[in-house]
Amino acid sequence: MDKNTEQWNEINELLSKNGAHLNVLEEEIDIEIQREYFNLAHSITEKPRKFKQLCKKYTENINQLFDENIPEKQKKEMLTVLATLDDISIYRAIENFSKQDSPLKSWATVALQQSRMLIQSNLLEDPEIFISTGLGGRGNLLRYFCVFLNRQKENSLEEFQQKIVRNETEAALSPLKGELEQIHFSTGYSTFTVLIPLNADLKILFSGIVEECNLYGNFLHENMIITNVKKLSDEEIQSLLKKK
Repeated sequence: MDKNTEQWNEINELLSKNGAHLNVLEEEIDIEIQREYFNLAHSITEKPRKFKQLCKKYTENINQLFDENIPEKQKKEMLTVLATLDDISIYRAIENFSKQDSPLKSWATVALQQSRMLIQSNLLEDPEIFISTGLGGRGNLLRYFCVFLNRQKENSLEEFQQKIVRNETEAALSPLKGELEQIHFSTGYSTFTVLIPLNADLKILFSGIVEECNLYGNFLHENMIITNVKKLSDEEIQSLLKKK
């Protein structure tokens, strides 16, 4: 986590120097979908002539977004291209499509964020920085999924221990203006979903929580699992614990 913290410090220093605006993708979007989206965007824009033709084609036929007969592959390309155009009417079209319950809802959400960022950037004449993770975030907060491990891995925490973990987590997040969204206690471990500021030192934060909890009985292991890629299932957690 030291390397991760150092990278965030460098990013925050860059932002403060350049007055850039942060755009955090709020929704939880599968990281593989995001990777596919940006790979497609790169492959399209690196061929200027073809890209220009696609911009013209999809702008003139934007209603095809809502045509059920158009293949999903084409709609993916269409959304990706349209999101690069500084046009409020195109933004509204992407927004309307993203509200539909379709297999491309996640893809459209990423496109909408890209389109919004472009329009805001041009209006403000200031650079916009887009931050996306698998778990999303809110405002300048990123969402993390955390697993605290019990020292007694065969047992669940006692009720008073659960209360201590909840209280100490909320107390640690409060001065950072972070938020504890969800908490669940299982046999051998506890899982959390938390919102944490971009510039927070994760190692200090979570190690501090465990240390404070352990003042009341040393019932948590120092090791933990922290990720902003996805929420882990019980099976995935057990698999990680076996490997470790």
